[in-house]
Amino acid sequence: MRAFTTFLRQKYEPIAVGGECVAYMTEVVRREPPTAWRDQLERPISPEEVHFAVREGAKNQASESDGIGLEFYKTNWATVKDDISTMMNQMFTERKVSTQQKHGLIVCLPKSSETTTPADFRPITLLKADYKILARIIANRLGPMMAEPLQQSQYCWVPGNTIFEAVATVREAIAPAEVKQAPLCVLSLDIQETFDKIPHQYLFAILRSHGFSNWFVEHIKGVYEEAVSSVQINGHIARSIPIRCSIKQGCPMI
Repeated sequence: MRAFTTFLRQKYEPIAVGGECVAYMTEVVRREPPTAWRDQLERPISPEEVHFAVREGAKNQASESDGIGLEFYKTNWATVKDDISTMMNQMFTERKVSTQQKHGLIVCLPKSSETTTPADFRPITLLKADYKILARIIANRLGPMMAEPLQQSQYCWVPGNTIFEAVATVREAIAPAEVKQAPLCVLSLDIQETFDKIPHQYLFAILRSHGFSNWFVEHIKGVYEEAVSSVQINGHIARSIPIRCSIKQGCPMI
């Protein structure tokens, strides 16, 4: 447990980011979004949004240490709907997200049959149901507007684009080249531990450069700042460690 905790503590330390590099990237993608964006993102969360987020959640998902999963909210919706709607607005609109709500439980899954060090395991963060409901509400608000700031050649998060179309695009480029015997280079890049190498400073700067308001970015920061997680090994939970970089695998916002 000590070995895993030490490894993950170092893994989630702040990542140094060059201010000039961030400034350059933000200038490249700087946009001015429609006013309707701000109205849609900053309005209070409605009970209908909460109910949709609860119903949209996958079944039989592992819950965090409190043991409360989405099934609890689905089964008891008539009883808890007012309270959960109030809580969502407190978490997002009023930025009252407690450290306990942002606490994640890290389970480490082996990447292969031969594991000798903590680096041979994939850390997956189990998140509390109320955190995931809020994240899904934010993601649902962002989804319809992603086609405008993102390129059509990007397939993740662009409405209407799927991974199948990405595969088809590659095949359509290769097939004519094979027929015409034309030179063609297909390059596949895979960034190691992508989720874990995202500096929060860069994440917030890019959001601003895409035209999201300071209000929205500050409220997203409220979900990330002072977040902590504890690793679970063989049923035992270690002391919490601060999460100062990365985005959690399993978070609906990604």
